[in-house]
Amino acid sequence: MIRMVFYAPYPQILPIIEQVFKERPDRAELQYQVIQDFFNNPLENVTADVVVARGFTAHMMQKKGIVCAELKVSGYDVIAAINKCLHLSPAKKIAVVGAFNMIYGAEAINPIFPDVTLTCYPIMDETQLETTILKARDDGNTFMVGGYTTVEIAKKYNIPAVMIESGRESVNTAIADAKAAAEIALREKEKSNEIANIMNYSFQGIISTNRAGIITYANSYCHTIMRDIKSPLTGHHLSEFFPDIPVDQVITQGRKILSDLNQRGSLQLLFNCVPIAGEYDNAGCVLTFQNIAQIQAEEGQVRKKMYKSSFRAKYQFSQILHQSSIMDSVISDATDFSYSDSNILIYGETGTGKELFAQSIHNSSTRRNGPFVAINCSALPENLLESELFGYVEGAFTGAAKGGKMGFFEIAHKGTIFLDEIGDISPKLQSRLLRVLQEREIIRLGNDAVIPIDVRVISATNKNLKEEVEKGTFRQDLLYRLDVLELNLPPLRKRPGDIRLLLERFIQFEHERTGCRLCRLSSNAAKLLSQYSWPGNIREMKNFCERLCILCHKEEASSDSVLRALPDILDHPQDSALEQTASVQSDPNLYDEKAAILKALASFRNNRGKTAEYLGMNPSTLWRKMKKYGISVPR
Repeated sequence: MIRMVFYAPYPQILPIIEQVFKERPDRAELQYQVIQDFFNNPLENVTADVVVARGFTAHMMQKKGIVCAELKVSGYDVIAAINKCLHLSPAKKIAVVGAFNMIYGAEAINPIFPDVTLTCYPIMDETQLETTILKARDDGNTFMVGGYTTVEIAKKYNIPAVMIESGRESVNTAIADAKAAAEIALREKEKSNEIANIMNYSFQGIISTNRAGIITYANSYCHTIMRDIKSPLTGHHLSEFFPDIPVDQVITQGRKILSDLNQRGSLQLLFNCVPIAGEYDNAGCVLTFQNIAQIQAEEGQVRKKMYKSSFRAKYQFSQILHQSSIMDSVISDATDFSYSDSNILIYGETGTGKELFAQSIHNSSTRRNGPFVAINCSALPENLLESELFGYVEGAFTGAAKGGKMGFFEIAHKGTIFLDEIGDISPKLQSRLLRVLQEREIIRLGNDAVIPIDVRVISATNKNLKEEVEKGTFRQDLLYRLDVLELNLPPLRKRPGDIRLLLERFIQFEHERTGCRLCRLSSNAAKLLSQYSWPGNIREMKNFCERLCILCHKEEASSDSVLRALPDILDHPQDSALEQTASVQSDPNLYDEKAAILKALASFRNNRGKTAEYLGMNPSTLWRKMKKYGISVPR
């Protein structure tokens, strides 16, 4: 509800104002009061959200900073008043006398009345009105036009005068303007209050000054630090409280002081002081400060909470997009596995969603409220991986953090640890991991204290670990510990019924995320993509959809658009050599990774960046796998 006061400039307009208010469709939103204005109104006790007034009263309202919409006088209103004059008397010289904001520029209508000389007498102060009327008379004007008070004073001196009236349209426009101004003012007030509340709830001191360095605002936290100051800080120069800060240099020279130390009594403060940019020059400065002891205490709390909050599983089984029966079966098995506390080994090609399943299993298990810690075993060198998994004490090795560091197994206590690419860990780490799985306890590097842990291990690989055991590169006893429950994720080419669904969802996601034009695939494009083998699986498909949404500037992608975004699609049909190679593996869900890399490198003329993107790998992962398989390419 908007509270509005309408100052009626003359008595005859009162019924018009009431009529307009009653006819407005938004009358239920307005709580209004109509008051008869009078000469030299002192305008006291104005408590409305907005005021409507004309002439001198509108000018005074704005001068006092009161939200006011002006009942404006149009050229038509002045013309109507002059016409009335001419009907009453054949005057040759007419004076238009009144408030500057009401009659300024009225001479522009002179050409409409070629036989009459119009002279404007605009003034700013209503107390000068009588003097101005007499001057206009002395200047030879025989008729006067103006506001209600102008007419009343003219009558006192027997000067013929006609009042400028405002019609219903002007009244309605003024009310609409007043409503809009009130809404803007209320929003600004709410915003100002919100900012003030934010400032007062900030856990650092905030002080702003004007160009002279005088404090204009200080939040409540300032008094928490500056307890010796009992009076308000506003109105004082900033240097009275912080004499070591070069306030003048900050304001006049634009100097910025960042993360500096300042001693105030027994407290050591960390502070920033920066200039506030004005339209032509700096308009002042802002000082922020905080107690260093508090910063140090909060840092310790942040470290503890980061360990707890950063390791959370995000995904559920319900978020795994599919409609194929083979995925129904896999999800059913994974759901059954989640009710157990046994270790799980997930087999699957790159990009099939091994971590997605691991997170879903965790969130469906009794450990759902515990941490979920994921680590890629092939992404780190052996010594770094060991310290990350098991932690270390201070001084364990060169560069060890002060106070030591908790390992991922400790962080995952009462939760789940996900070891991705488990087949790539070294024999030394395999031995340490085996002991952890057997004894359920770890020892930090550089220490001899045993730390018991309660962790469920989910591991994943795209290798056939049974073959690795036969080759002697993977411990058989470790495999037995990891592979209590086995989950095989089918590659995308084994679930053709899901390809169209996934493509549509990924394109829809990119459309909503980026606002691109592409919304759908043509039937021919969808058919072409359904025949592709997708060697990079879901990850490759997501990358392809993102690339397609960037390159295609139509709402529907055609086959040409698909070929542009995936130029070698015809080289990888579902029954390609890659698929045939995969089918002869001892595990039907695995494929010859070396052959896939060689084929991709050949397709992209040994361009590692494009090959990695196509296979859905990080370039560093591709380089590592090339080194592993002894693949070299000319530079």
